[in-house]
Amino acid sequence: MNGSSEKFPTTPALFSESKSEYDPDSILTIALDICEGMLESGAETHRVEDTAERICRAYGAHRVEIFAITSLVVATIALPNGEDCTQVRRVYGNVNDLFKIEKLNALSRTICRDKPCPDEVKEEIFDIMHRSGNRCRWLKYVGGFLGAFGFTMFFGGTVFDALIAALVGLLICGLDMNRPKYLNQIAYTAIVSAIGSLLIAMIYRFLGQLLPMHSAEINIGVIMLLIPGLALGNAVRDLLCGEVVSGAVKFLQCILVAGAIAAGFTSILLVFGGDSASASGISSRPLLMILTAGIGTIGFSLLFSVPPKRLFYAVLGGMLSCSCYLAAGQISPDDLGFSPVLLASISGGVACTCYAEVMARINKTPTTVFLIPAMIPLVPGGALYYTMAYLVQHDNDMAVSKGLDTLYTCMGISIGIVLVSVLFQIIWNLHLKVSKKRNERNSRKKLKEDIQRR
Repeated sequence: MNGSSEKFPTTPALFSESKSEYDPDSILTIALDICEGMLESGAETHRVEDTAERICRAYGAHRVEIFAITSLVVATIALPNGEDCTQVRRVYGNVNDLFKIEKLNALSRTICRDKPCPDEVKEEIFDIMHRSGNRCRWLKYVGGFLGAFGFTMFFGGTVFDALIAALVGLLICGLDMNRPKYLNQIAYTAIVSAIGSLLIAMIYRFLGQLLPMHSAEINIGVIMLLIPGLALGNAVRDLLCGEVVSGAVKFLQCILVAGAIAAGFTSILLVFGGDSASASGISSRPLLMILTAGIGTIGFSLLFSVPPKRLFYAVLGGMLSCSCYLAAGQISPDDLGFSPVLLASISGGVACTCYAEVMARINKTPTTVFLIPAMIPLVPGGALYYTMAYLVQHDNDMAVSKGLDTLYTCMGISIGIVLVSVLFQIIWNLHLKVSKKRNERNSRKKLKEDIQRR
């Protein structure tokens, strides 16, 4: 539950002598309560399944079958005395709340260690999901402001451009926190994208002749707030862990959301026209890019409710991934047999995943808490906007080029995550095997010493 792939033993013999003090229905209820809370907060499906299995086995279940996707959990457990239970839990909607994921993960670790009464666990779950959810809503607005401000400058905008994007970002956050429950995410994203683009177009039309404004960078800053970075990261990790159904569903959801963003912005660009001119050469300002990436990462960390004590490390991860991306991007295209954007994205993906895996094990917290904020500066918001703008301008060659950059960036991030995650799984499994052999050797040695003393 701290980012590792360790599993509880699955052989019934290990639990044949233990008797659970609780009925299987109570055990499964608290396990699925935690599952539901984690899925609603944006956790990876494989983490949810692993957490539920650990909880059930901690209470004495010798057979546990868990199947989870983004909107459904089905679970069956059997106790050594022959009692069994099956429950189905429907999950409605989700938000990006890394604070709740970490709290629920910590609670599950406590359950596995201390095996508290299920009634006490229910109170803890209620406290995490309800009382913790009412904390500082204004931080979301601060996050939207900083996220749009930082990434507008990151992609080359001026301070004035960033301020306009930040104000539109406040509106986006307000709409997000008051979204009607009956409106699904795809429709919501398309509507909000159109509203944000329309507002930017109107401001540009009335003030663009009087003040130095660059609508391209302003639009990009707003687009970054809408791109599903958490869902993309979870989709890749679920596919890596063999959760093909849930991973594919999340990946398809990311594609549909990206399509909704494109539809919303393009509908306004077709009416008002699209600006594809960059405000400045951002590639010549690497230090400023790293700094503004840090500002943008602070914003997204607040939007994703990163725990306060993890905020500094989350921002540090974003700046690290941005630094590696920029360093790899300096390699000349002539030295490569493929796109330099792909190499830069792989480098950034490797850096942020290594950082997240190490920090997760040090802090005993889910990898997602560090991975998602660190990955945000790599998200291709700029390439997505310029693809739409060039299509509106009927510049098909540039549209194809930017579209390929968008694709290469997504591929590079995914490849980087997969490479590092597989490596860490191999290393972690080897560590577990070595630790197990060491413990067995120490146990035999201790037993032998006890026999000799007798």
